[in-house]
Amino acid sequence: MKNSLLILFVVPLIACQIDASRELTQLYDPNDEYPFGRKNPAAPVELSQFHFMVGQNDCEEQRLNNVSGEWVAGIRSWDAHYYMNGYAIRDGGASATSTNGNIRIFDPSEKQWNVTFFSMPAYSSGVWKGVKEGGNIVLKQAQKAPGTDFDGFSTLTFSNISAAGFDWSGEWISEDGSVVFPFWRVQCRKVNR
Repeated sequence: MKNSLLILFVVPLIACQIDASRELTQLYDPNDEYPFGRKNPAAPVELSQFHFMVGQNDCEEQRLNNVSGEWVAGIRSWDAHYYMNGYAIRDGGASATSTNGNIRIFDPSEKQWNVTFFSMPAYSSGVWKGVKEGGNIVLKQAQKAPGTDFDGFSTLTFSNISAAGFDWSGEWISEDGSVVFPFWRVQCRKVNR
């Protein structure tokens, strides 16, 4: 009898737990009303510097073939959403040869961007840091020149930023700025916001 009463109370309780919807959604993350999310009003004001990316972007890219020295053209997507309840931006893209993802967070104590990058199927990752310089956003990571011991920076620059799209370039630049080696160029246009 005691076990029967226990079952009568426990089984409905378990059923309620299973059927309960998860209320874990964050107010500013993407949802039906805001498919790309929204900036959290409490987020650093600098988060708006990357608002131009939010939405769907169709892009043309050129990557340098290190063996032939020729630029190889292609197309890629580059879509972005507000993330972490509107305190960051999560973006990523895909082309015929690779897919990548980034998380962009502004650190108010250091007054700079921290951008974490991942790429597959040839795995690579890293963290670039930087600031808005004039109309461009410039991110850098200390790095040796490919195949050498020369110190410099992998430098990623967003330019020609507007509501209609943006350009992006990747270059290795020597510490003194005298050597610039471009390796990737992307031109994007907004297709959905």
